[in-house]
Amino acid sequence: MENRIKKFKIPKLGMRSFKTFLSVFAALGISNLLGLDSFQATWTAFLCMQGSLIETTDMARVRGIGTLIGSFFSFIYLLLAPDILYIIPIGVLLIIYVGNVFSKTEYIKTASLVFLVISFRIVDVNNFQPADYVLNRTLETFIGIGSALIINYYIKPPNPFVKLNTLDEELKSFLENNLVIKDEYIVVRTLEGYRLKMDEFRNLIQFYHKEINSKKHNVDIKKYMNHLDLYRKAYSHIFVLMHTKKGMNESVKDYHIDSINEIKNKLLSI
Repeated sequence: MENRIKKFKIPKLGMRSFKTFLSVFAALGISNLLGLDSFQATWTAFLCMQGSLIETTDMARVRGIGTLIGSFFSFIYLLLAPDILYIIPIGVLLIIYVGNVFSKTEYIKTASLVFLVISFRIVDVNNFQPADYVLNRTLETFIGIGSALIINYYIKPPNPFVKLNTLDEELKSFLENNLVIKDEYIVVRTLEGYRLKMDEFRNLIQFYHKEINSKKHNVDIKKYMNHLDLYRKAYSHIFVLMHTKKGMNESVKDYHIDSINEIKNKLLSI
């Protein structure tokens, strides 16, 4: 029992957790200072605090534009027929339709959520001012967005390329340590794991290419793109060797093995 107690360690809070706290705290303080409802501001700040600047920016974009769309539709509803609840599903349908027509489906969920939240939260219909109400709810969202963006950018901004470099090293290590040449073919341990890491590596390159101009990170994105091309070629050669175990021409087999070794050498040189 005593050994179990000694082994127990209190987990540490990461920087993202601390910055999430700060962004929510800032959104709460600003919204209260302006006499606004704190829920929308703090919830948005929580959602927008992501693990990288580009993720935070993308989330802020979706939340911001989605909020504007949802606010517009809710304003029309509250202005024309705020007491007819069965019009609300029609509003959701219109938001979905507009998103599909303009190929902006990424905004549909946020716009629909904002539309529903604003449309249903009426306290006093008699003294209700649609313009003021919608404007305040929209402002609350942008307070949360601003809090997350500013804090994530100015307080120890995350370096998204750390994970990119880690995956690069793991893929190199796989090619170096997980290929066993047998008499007629190559045996690969967890080829599926290699493919999944390669897919993640590709997704990170595509996702983070917008941050390559940041002066805070000395990163050559072309190097990672070249590595990805080599990893793909290696996968193709390994796949052929693994799935043609018998009857493969000796020269063909040697070609694939030599190609893999050449790729491994190239990875060491670039």
